[in-house]
Amino acid sequence: MAALPDYPDAFQSIRTGPWRTSPIETVGLAEAPGRVLAEPLLADRDLPPFDRSAMDGYAVRSKDLEEADSLPSAGFIAAGDSDPPEVPSGYCVGIATGAPVPPQLDAVAPHEWTDRGDPVSFERKPETGNAIHHRGSDASAGDELVSSGTRMGPVEIGLAATVGTRSIPVYRRPTIMLLSSGDEVVAIDVKPGPSQIRNSNLPMIAHLLERMGGDVIDEQWLPDDVALTRRTLETCEADMIITIGGISAGDRDAFKEAIDSLQTTMLLKGAAIQPGRPIQVAAINGNRPLISLPGNPVSALATACLFAWPILRMMQGLTPDLPWSRGVLSESAGRHRSRRRFRPVKRDGQGGLVVPHWQGSGDLSHATDTIGLADLAAGEQMIEEGTPVNWLPWP
Repeated sequence: MAALPDYPDAFQSIRTGPWRTSPIETVGLAEAPGRVLAEPLLADRDLPPFDRSAMDGYAVRSKDLEEADSLPSAGFIAAGDSDPPEVPSGYCVGIATGAPVPPQLDAVAPHEWTDRGDPVSFERKPETGNAIHHRGSDASAGDELVSSGTRMGPVEIGLAATVGTRSIPVYRRPTIMLLSSGDEVVAIDVKPGPSQIRNSNLPMIAHLLERMGGDVIDEQWLPDDVALTRRTLETCEADMIITIGGISAGDRDAFKEAIDSLQTTMLLKGAAIQPGRPIQVAAINGNRPLISLPGNPVSALATACLFAWPILRMMQGLTPDLPWSRGVLSESAGRHRSRRRFRPVKRDGQGGLVVPHWQGSGDLSHATDTIGLADLAAGEQMIEEGTPVNWLPWP
């Protein structure tokens, strides 16, 4: 039997898959947060569109203060004022933050530098250009403000509004059919028998996928019935299929047998990781992802992040690269001698990373209050306190 690939090689095998980018749709700004921009956002005019005061104070000709310490005021300019007063030579004018600076004036002295009298005495004299936000200094008309492939956050929403965009083109959220299996599994509102468990995986993974940008349109539990499972997979119309459980070597693993009987291109069949060794990724119907997660909850959680998330990113017009961060272990952590471990990790009060004790991949409770997954390379020895490691935040 060929050795299973380490995660970097497994990741490479899925990033080169035949995945299709979702179609583009137009949404209003209220629906845009979290969506991925499909076309660049351009400035419709210079930003700012006029010389504007950056502070409350007095606009002046800086040369008028070369020999004088005070200037009479010619009035006041408010933000939005379209008819500012004339400012003769030797005068200043009161001005509000955001108000237009008359072209003949070249500096603004904040109130704190003056006595706010009339004439205005200047305790400190502004240099040319002080506190003026010049026209076009942020961007010129036609400049790209937000590039295609950017996930829309508060800043991007603000820029869209700045340029008068009420609706924007984004990649449609990929639709997902999510299936779980196992005759030992019962619905969450059913009292389980002595050897049964409630279906925690469906709501957990559905929530995770939604946070990754997917749209779970169908959630089903299926009995261990190969024929029914195959029909469900064959008739699915979602952009992506994710199954949970039923892919190991058991005699009643219906997902495994049903998937093996379909026309698929298998891109990944197992990886040298813990938890999540049985992970499978295939393409069905040419370019539709079929991702089979292991059934233990921590395994399902980890492999959804490591394998479903990169593919969902690509389908939304993003790179597959995940937002790994670097941290330092504040306690030693155990390793698997031959498999890379991806363990839920917490942050302690000093900012260090702590891998909590677990009872195996069925122990979901140990992942409470964790911030993501720590990447612990295979090896015989413990990873010592103070060792830098990579960690992946939860979506």
